Amino acid sequence: MTFDPRPFTQAEIWEAAHGTQGFSKHLLTIYSMAIGLDAQCIIDFGLGGTTKTLRLAATVTGGTVYSCDCDRERFAYLLSQQEDHWKLDLSGSDSFLRSVGGPVDFVVHDSAHDYYQVKLDLEALLPKMRTFGLICLHDTQQPELRDDMVSAIRDATKGWQVSLTSLPYSAGLTILRVEKGNHPERPTRSTMPDGLAPDTAPAPMAMSFADGSPQNPTDAGLMRYLRWRLRKIVKGY
Repeated sequence: MTFDPRPFTQAEIWEAAHGTQGFSKHLLTIYSMAIGLDAQCIIDFGLGGTTKTLRLAATVTGGTVYSCDCDRERFAYLLSQQEDHWKLDLSGSDSFLRSVGGPVDFVVHDSAHDYYQVKLDLEALLPKMRTFGLICLHDTQQPELRDDMVSAIRDATKGWQVSLTSLPYSAGLTILRVEKGNHPERPTRSTMPDGLAPDTAPAPMAMSFADGSPQNPTDAGLMRYLRWRLRKIVKGY
């Protein structure tokens, strides 16, 4: 059976999300996160439903999905189907990541699951990530794989300011946020609270678990937050 790499339609992603395949319950999550980040550089390890989901997100953000799968024999026919917003590399992740310049906004990793390769992939990815960029790793609560996966994440992120959480279903999805990357955060086109213009909206406060405490907000950021809270109090909620 051949794989169709075309983006999901809205109806198809909704149907797929209610399926029973390993990643199905995470599809809407990664779709939402990619759009929320207004992700332009999106990396996809392992062809499948994630590829179709990320390509759908890229139709909204205008970004490009860079997919990597080492099964050349199985997927060679797809090389002719590449286009401006979808690039495919059928080599190992090592050479693939050397070719990706970055900065990277969003990553879904669902290919190798052994300690050595996951650690290598993360070590190559982290220097390319934006501040507040996200790396999602699947199977971090799958019984046979989780120990290697969690150990690889722990060891690869030493020296980096990161935070993470793991969704405990569909074999587990760990969402790793880079709190301070080598590239600045990407401005997003999100709707501002209470109609505030982007330059007056409260800025996010980076959380760092390297020392167990939040980073200090800037004075300007604190003033924006206080102004926003004052509007809430005046309005009575």
